[in-house]
Amino acid sequence: MSKDLKDDNFINNNLNVTLYHASENIVYTPQWNYKKPGKVKETRDFGEGFYTSFNDRKYPIYLYSQLGHIILNKYDLNTQGLKLLELKDDIKWLMITSFHRSSFSRQPKYHYIRDCIRNYVSEFDLVIGTISDDRFFSAVDAFIAGTSTDFVTIEIAQMLRFGIQYVSKSDKADRCFIFQGYEDVSQDEIIEQRALRDSHREDMADLVARKRAELRPLDTGRLFIEILDEMGDDVNAWLRK
Repeated sequence: MSKDLKDDNFINNNLNVTLYHASENIVYTPQWNYKKPGKVKETRDFGEGFYTSFNDRKYPIYLYSQLGHIILNKYDLNTQGLKLLELKDDIKWLMITSFHRSSFSRQPKYHYIRDCIRNYVSEFDLVIGTISDDRFFSAVDAFIAGTSTDFVTIEIAQMLRFGIQYVSKSDKADRCFIFQGYEDVSQDEIIEQRALRDSHREDMADLVARKRAELRPLDTGRLFIEILDEMGDDVNAWLRK
């Protein structure tokens, strides 16, 4: 029997979970490497994949779509037999998200690290971790620029509580998503949630600045460049610790 989980819980590998995926279409059969014209999947949190969550009503991930007609597809997922990467809110999650959300195209010195991180994530069938959201990336930008530490950035992510996402990264994982139906998201809900999103986006810079000041006396974290130095030449060993 399926079971919906709370935002702050990760899956128990012996359970099925009920998950949702937002689209303008009914998606009976997930496809992790589906290419939509004009979309660059690699700029999402964990790169190319089929993104789902169980908490759409608390944090509506379907808002990425600017279309007026949005369908919420429902699936049961059984994770047994899948190779899982389960990320907690820690430095590994932060670095993986940072190097997927940004290509560092103008910083070739980081390309080797970027490629190692992306190749590592692509080895897994299913990736599970916190949603980062575009609003959170003012905090990540400060981290990458060296004006904020990993401690502050992760604390801000935990404060925002975006929820957990489950991302299929392979054909094997796709086959484990069993379609259970769909619902049309009402126009009233779309309008209400987009208004909230836009309001929160405007407040985000001030919120992050206040939180950074509040955390400064407690800050025992490291800067982006210090973490890169810790990785050294063997990024794969760092990732697999």
